[in-house]
Amino acid sequence: MKIETNIALVAEEGASLSSGSMRLYGQLLPSPHGEGLGVRLVGCIDLYAYDPLNRRCAVGIMVANEYRRQGYALAMLRALETQQAASLHILYADIAAPNTASINLFRKAGYEECGRFKEWLELDSHFIDNIRMQKIL
Repeated sequence: MKIETNIALVAEEGASLSSGSMRLYGQLLPSPHGEGLGVRLVGCIDLYAYDPLNRRCAVGIMVANEYRRQGYALAMLRALETQQAASLHILYADIAAPNTASINLFRKAGYEECGRFKEWLELDSHFIDNIRMQKIL
């Protein structure tokens, strides 16, 4: 089974990126052969800091624990790119440097590191770097 064919991104009714941000819910669809359960929520993607003039937007992704490390996050990112390619030129993500799982996910999706903000985030009373990754669609 190819995961990407079973993921749909759905926004709440009336939601629009023109407001500056939007949440899309990643839904695992039933198999076309009738196998498995009905539609299940696997996670969400937040689009924020939308810049319509330059057609860029920040992206954040969350996946429910039971669906992690199974390819669903990557499938959701790919679905997002397909869905938004006509309206966006760049997607980017800000990731805490110790979050290697997220960095690896975005690399696998074709994002490249384009900047590092030194001591940008405070974590447990010390400061850590923030890595910005981007993808030109």
